[in-house]
Amino acid sequence: MVIGIIGSSISGLIAGKRLAKAGHDVTIIEKNRSLGGRLKTVELDSLNLDVGLSRFDVTTNTFDSFVKTQEEEGIVQKWAKEFSYYDGLEVINDDPNSDSRQYYTGTNGLQPFAESMSRWVDIKSEEQAGGLTYIGPDRSKKRSWMINLTDISVFECDAVIIATSAVEAYGLMQTAQNKTESRRIIRHVDEVRYDGCFSLAATFDNQEVPDWKGIECENNSISWICNESSKLNTDKTALVIQSTPEFYRKHAQKSDDEIKELLFEEASDIVGTWVHRSKSTYLQGWKYFKTKNPINEYFMELELEDAPLALIGDYLGGSSLESAFVSGYNLSEYWIKKYTEITA
Repeated sequence: MVIGIIGSSISGLIAGKRLAKAGHDVTIIEKNRSLGGRLKTVELDSLNLDVGLSRFDVTTNTFDSFVKTQEEEGIVQKWAKEFSYYDGLEVINDDPNSDSRQYYTGTNGLQPFAESMSRWVDIKSEEQAGGLTYIGPDRSKKRSWMINLTDISVFECDAVIIATSAVEAYGLMQTAQNKTESRRIIRHVDEVRYDGCFSLAATFDNQEVPDWKGIECENNSISWICNESSKLNTDKTALVIQSTPEFYRKHAQKSDDEIKELLFEEASDIVGTWVHRSKSTYLQGWKYFKTKNPINEYFMELELEDAPLALIGDYLGGSSLESAFVSGYNLSEYWIKKYTEITA
């Protein structure tokens, strides 16, 4: 079966990897140059810094087994169990609300964690899907679906997996011609809402590396400050400052320079005025950073026998990295049993 996956989120990557290992021909179509969605790493002054998700935890056996393999391969590492806490007045070394769970991060940024899952599939990067055409059983073409790309080319496939944000999935589903079958999915996906976020990465010269790994903030503008140096075993100082959803909504239309200055000003009250003396900076805006109201299903499927289509992502079954992984894993498990006799 030829499967087209739209989006290289961790959901799409793990589903693609497992389905490819089961014998299917899998191609992932990704609008960006890099893979992994929120597992985005940027290089500043020879340091790989996470400007999306900075860490993750593990609660399920399925994800735990995969993470242990990645840890053995040196791609991820145990990082911290507790973080510092800013209560609005001062930084407290031990967060009173911490549940002391084990957090993991990448050994050289989290993007390689995503890229490690792409080895079994074909990748079409910097290609954007603009819509779907359902061909159906009465057709001259041999494939059930056409994924229409914005450069006017098409990708023909037997099955489609949409592994994007709910907002993008909604837009793609609206273009599918089989309106009756897709109406339930469209209705549910349309109800999903997101919080946005700015992530500001910065490096510093002649500044001692902080002794904390991360600070969870009770602040109107900043939600999290990550000491990226603590992940990388380096004596160079680098931080990633993440805004609150409220800050994102209020300042989304401002210039990058204005947003950077506002975030540095707020961060200086928390960690010190030295943050104003950055060497290099990078600002990333995330319009769909975290799902506010996930759908209580691991995946959603358009049950057309001759033309499978499914939706997966971190808005299904939860809003964490693990939720996204489990969403893609569970769909692949279901489709492997349904459409192949090979075990991945």
